[in-house]
Amino acid sequence: MHLKVFIAVGLLLVGSIFAQPAPPSSSAGPKRTFTFEDMMALKRLSEPVPSPDGKWVAFAAEDVDLEANTKKSHLWIVPAGGGESRRLNETPNEEERPRFSPDGKRLIWTSKATDPSQIWMCDFDSTAGALAGKPHK
Repeated sequence: MHLKVFIAVGLLLVGSIFAQPAPPSSSAGPKRTFTFEDMMALKRLSEPVPSPDGKWVAFAAEDVDLEANTKKSHLWIVPAGGGESRRLNETPNEEERPRFSPDGKRLIWTSKATDPSQIWMCDFDSTAGALAGKPHK
């Protein structure tokens, strides 16, 4: 009895594997090789930190400039439930290591706006997912 059930379940599983639809064909055009330049154009995400209320995730994203041979990190934020990410602080300075205060009312990060790097802080509006006010050392 158990053997018959086992065989029936096995046949159902095997049948479902073969019944899967074929992957859709790409109409985007001919395939091309993924190049070094393509890889360098990708943003490198690091240090994702959820806000204490669980609504937001702050992270650092690094851009690479091949011509200038530089890389620069900026702070970004995205709704924890999904959605569009956006820059938190529109500044040319390199920013990294975002952290929320325990109550979620402030965001702290390091910035290379000065030499050496300094710790910066700004009030954080959890409703809008944005910095509120002017950042300060």
